[in-house]
Amino acid sequence: MSNTASTETPFPRQHVAAESPLRVNALRILGTNATRNSFLNSVTSNVFSANTTEQVLKKVQDIAAQLQKHDIFDEIKIYLDTNHDIADTVDVTLHLKEKDKGLFETKVNVGNHQAELSGGVGLRNIFGGAESVSASFAFGNRTKAAVEGAFETPFRGNANTRIGVFVNGSIRDHSLVYPYKESAKATGVRLRGWTQYGEHEVAYAVTHRDVTALSTASQGVRSQSGANEKTSVFHSFVRDQRDDAVLPTKGHYIGVFQELAGLGGRGDSNFLKHELNASYHQSLIDSKSKDDATFVLSTSFRAGLFSTILENSKSSSDPKMSDRFYVGGPLSVRGFKMGGIRESEEPVGGEGYWAAGASLIASLPGLTHLPVKAHSFVNAGSIVSSTKGVGVGDTIKALSETPRTSAGFGLIFHHSIARIELNYCIPLKYSSTDLPEPKVQFGFGLNFL
Repeated sequence: MSNTASTETPFPRQHVAAESPLRVNALRILGTNATRNSFLNSVTSNVFSANTTEQVLKKVQDIAAQLQKHDIFDEIKIYLDTNHDIADTVDVTLHLKEKDKGLFETKVNVGNHQAELSGGVGLRNIFGGAESVSASFAFGNRTKAAVEGAFETPFRGNANTRIGVFVNGSIRDHSLVYPYKESAKATGVRLRGWTQYGEHEVAYAVTHRDVTALSTASQGVRSQSGANEKTSVFHSFVRDQRDDAVLPTKGHYIGVFQELAGLGGRGDSNFLKHELNASYHQSLIDSKSKDDATFVLSTSFRAGLFSTILENSKSSSDPKMSDRFYVGGPLSVRGFKMGGIRESEEPVGGEGYWAAGASLIASLPGLTHLPVKAHSFVNAGSIVSSTKGVGVGDTIKALSETPRTSAGFGLIFHHSIARIELNYCIPLKYSSTDLPEPKVQFGFGLNFL
């Protein structure tokens, strides 16, 4: 729910050597009513440490970038004027135009075989220091209802680091994979940070969950019905260098996720969970415009692993169904039903997995101007039900010994919010406990293997 502010930074036009001595004599800020002076001082004070022309220009550019990232100004104009009374100094003037405090947004989101309507209302800059408070909602075919309230503030005025608290609740229907529904309520604190390498998020949350097995559920699913509590610390790192999130033609994506549950023996879960999601995309021919023919190689790899951290703890039970991994489906290993790759006939997910895929995506002859592509693919993956008491080396060995594979071809229809695939799939290798889905398979979402 943010809009990009316009920025303008007029600099002296005459040529000045970068190493020439130059300092900032005075700084004036105009046009602010709601923003605190102390907050603005924390953003701008570093400009007085500059001693050369190059340093002054760099500090001023950094100020403009920081103010824009805070998302509380519609316009940011910075002027440098030579001070004629004191040699080798300039006076800096900031002309700012504040954004309205209120904000509202609705949109349609598409996820993994899920379409939902989401929206939110909020207030920005509520205490004059780029703080924000928001309330959001979502309704969809799998997420029946989800709401969240949150408060965030910059950490020490830094636009690249925000800290906040949140409370949320949701009702989710998991029957597309396995027959159960889950309601959850969580409260916690989170820290988000942005660097040149990517985005980090660290959160601590206490989550109360209630699982309801459907009438078609197996005994394994029914055994996990009822209420449970999870106390966990979550960390994620995401680096996204793709030119498009829906159908990239170049670039890479790396997502690393960890969750530590059961700290201090609290809650009903005790585990350390790791997951990696990576993809690389390379155009095999040069395309100078979006209407030119394209031929792209896309590769992806995913893997995840659980480990128990307190073997003798009262909370050392197996991870709950909604925490476990699932492999198979039109967005995962194609040619299998959703969650259809499994080590046993009991459909409760796994504690270790890997999945990999490669696709060749090409324009249709004479139809390069349409949002439709042809592609062929090969997929592979495997899963193990439990890693408890098993070494990492033995888990990796078990995963490598039983790969499931598939291949096929189809059409990709792409839009700015989603990707739709219609594929003809051929399961090549599978076990007796798997649920292969040969021939035509339909999928929509964002994150395809």
